[in-house]
Amino acid sequence: MQHLLDMCTGRFCPPALGVVVGVLLLATGACDPTVDVLNPSEKYQFSLFGTLRVTADTQVIRVEPIGDSTRIGAPPTLRASVVLENLDTGREIMLQDSFETVSGGIAQVHNVRTTEPVQPGTNYRVAVRVKGTAVTTATTATPEAPPILQHEPDSTDDAPFLLPCAFDFQGEPEAQENTFSLRILGVENVAAATVRYRIEPPGQRVASSTQFDHYADAVYRPQKDLYRLSVFYAWDLLSLFEQTDGCPPREAFSVPQAVVRVTAGGPDWPDWRGASLDALARPDTFSNVTGGHGFVGGVYADTIHIPIQGRE
Repeated sequence: MQHLLDMCTGRFCPPALGVVVGVLLLATGACDPTVDVLNPSEKYQFSLFGTLRVTADTQVIRVEPIGDSTRIGAPPTLRASVVLENLDTGREIMLQDSFETVSGGIAQVHNVRTTEPVQPGTNYRVAVRVKGTAVTTATTATPEAPPILQHEPDSTDDAPFLLPCAFDFQGEPEAQENTFSLRILGVENVAAATVRYRIEPPGQRVASSTQFDHYADAVYRPQKDLYRLSVFYAWDLLSLFEQTDGCPPREAFSVPQAVVRVTAGGPDWPDWRGASLDALARPDTFSNVTGGHGFVGGVYADTIHIPIQGRE
């Protein structure tokens, strides 16, 4: 899914939606048992993976022909045009094709893109056209507003970010004592959550910004209008410094805080967490694509800064 939310960078991001969580995870819609990517047909011609991101300067969708299963990578020519349609205004934007190498040079793919701004609370359709006829389409809607992120470390609702880390008598980091939390309001679905620490690893003179993308599975929903996100930061910091005897001190941070980015999914965002392993393995399980398979979703993100406090 990495290429869905960046096209997201991390284990739980979507291929152009984080490219989509294993491209197949975030792809939504009704299952069609007749879909078989190993047997091309006129009924299923292209796969689409991507997100339409409100506030992003560029929109990217991966488009691949469903063709010969023995081929590694896509053919150099797409032999189709891809159009982004604003269904609320009727405006159409032709997406520009690019033939790119991914996965360390193993495969080549077609990423189509545009700098056209995507509006919140808007219905869109991505259409692949062959000789002027739309043969594969995906329809989605963007969220009306970004997530509302709240963190009050002095309250009983939100756990603070405390350093140094706390360890038990066996030398293991205590989960409850090394976890900060925040509230997410005003969204129907949470698509992804990432955490970034701006720290200066040992031996480096320039501070670096290290991102962890594995917190989408740490989001839970105690109430209809409330999500909560818990971040076990000791695990991040210990793995980053490859240490077992302690987390880096507060002074190692160029900015004494963590930056949390939460991405809200549109009304049709898939609830892939509850799906079975067999369902996740099928390319059509979460597909909202007609005339092919994959997933295209609308997202809207915002960030919050979690300050580091000294542990008493």
